[in-house]
Amino acid sequence: MLLNRGRALATMHALGLDALVAATPRNVYYASGYWTRISEWGNPENDAAVILPRDSLESATLVIPEFAVASLLDQPSWIPRVRTTEFLNTSHVAHEPEPVRLDPLQRDVEQMYAGRVAGPLAANIVEGTAAALAELGLAEARVAFDDLRLAAHVQRILPKLVVTDALDAWLDIRKVKTAAEIEFLATGARINEQGLRHIVPMIRPGVLWKEVAAEFRHHVQASGANLISAQKALQFGAEYGGEYFPDLMFASNDWRVRAGQTIIFEAWGTYSNYAFDLSRTIHVGEPSREYRAICATISEAQQRAARLLRPGMTTHEAWSAISGIAYAMDVPTPRKTLVFFHSIGLDIIELPSGYPAFGSLKDFVLEEDTVFNFEFLYFGHSVAPYHLESSYRMTAGGAECLHTIPHELIVTA
Repeated sequence: MLLNRGRALATMHALGLDALVAATPRNVYYASGYWTRISEWGNPENDAAVILPRDSLESATLVIPEFAVASLLDQPSWIPRVRTTEFLNTSHVAHEPEPVRLDPLQRDVEQMYAGRVAGPLAANIVEGTAAALAELGLAEARVAFDDLRLAAHVQRILPKLVVTDALDAWLDIRKVKTAAEIEFLATGARINEQGLRHIVPMIRPGVLWKEVAAEFRHHVQASGANLISAQKALQFGAEYGGEYFPDLMFASNDWRVRAGQTIIFEAWGTYSNYAFDLSRTIHVGEPSREYRAICATISEAQQRAARLLRPGMTTHEAWSAISGIAYAMDVPTPRKTLVFFHSIGLDIIELPSGYPAFGSLKDFVLEEDTVFNFEFLYFGHSVAPYHLESSYRMTAGGAECLHTIPHELIVTA
C-alpha cells in the first residue's frame, strides 16, 4: 500500500476533518492505487476521487468511471467500496445487450461488481462524489478536498457540507513514505544512475549531444521508467550564440561535445509514478589541476554536510549548518553554492511547508522515512560550475543515500 494510513488519520484528527477527498490523479493513485492511461492525460477535469472518512477507513470509497472497474483486476486497490460514473457515454454503450460472453474477464468483473460496487451509476464525478459522501453520512461534515473546483460543485448538491483545502494536508501525509513508496523511489534512483553510467563512454569530442540524450532515454525506458521532459532527457546544458553553457536549461540538444567541456547531468524521471532526480558533473578529458581541486573540495564538503543530517532536524537548521560549510570552502566565490532540500515522491519537488511553497524557501522537518533530495550546486563560473545532488532516505541513524554513483567529478578518458 502506498497510503500512509496512520499519518492520514492523524492529520485528519489534527485538522478537525471528518474526511479527506483526493481527486487529483497523483493523490488518487497514492490513496488507492488506482491509475489508468487516462490518468496520464493531464486533463484538468478529474475522472476519479477517493473519500477517506476519519472515523471508518473501512468505509473508504473509490469513485471511478464504470468502464475502469475492470482495471482493478489488474491493479487491485485496498479501497473496499466503489462508486461508478458515466464517462463519454462508455457506460451507455456497454449496457447495450449482447449475447456474447467475454469470459473469464466478464465473469470476474461481474463478481467484483457484486462484491464492491455500491449505488446506481452516477452521471459524472460531481454527482458520484456527492452521492458517496451522503451515503457515508458526511453530507454536513467538514471535508478537505485537493481540488476545490470539485468541492464547489459537490457543495451545490450538499449545501451544508463544510469545505476546506486539502493540498497541504496531502503533501504532509505523503512526506513520510511507506515501504512500497521507498521501494519505488529506490528502484527509480537505481535506473537513473545506471542510465548515466551507460552513456559516459559515449561522451567524446565531436559526438552530437542529441544522440547521447536519446541513448539515455532509451536505456531508462527499457528499464520500465519514464523521463520528465523526455525530449531534453538530460536537463542542463545548451548553446547560445555559439557558446556552450553547462547550466543553461534551454531545450536544444543540437550541439557537439567539445574537449575540455564541463557537462552537468541533471536527470529527472519517474518509476511507477515516483520521481527520481540526480545531478553529477562530468569533464571531457583531463581537467585542469585548479578545477580538479575545486571539485574535490566541494565533494568533501558535500559529504561532510550529508553526515550532519538527522531526523527531527528542520530544513532551515540543516541549511544554516551546511551553508556555513559551503561558504567556508576554499574555492572561488563559495557563496555561489546553492544548498537546497526538497522532499521527493509522486512529485519531483514535494515541499510540505504550506502553499505557496516556491519562492522564498520555507521549512519542514526531516522525519524518519522522509525521502528527500540534498542539492549542493556550485554555480561559480570563474573556472566552471560543479553540481552534486542525490536522493536520501532519513533513518534513525541519519541520511541514507539511495545512490551508489560516487559524489565526485566524472572524467572521461
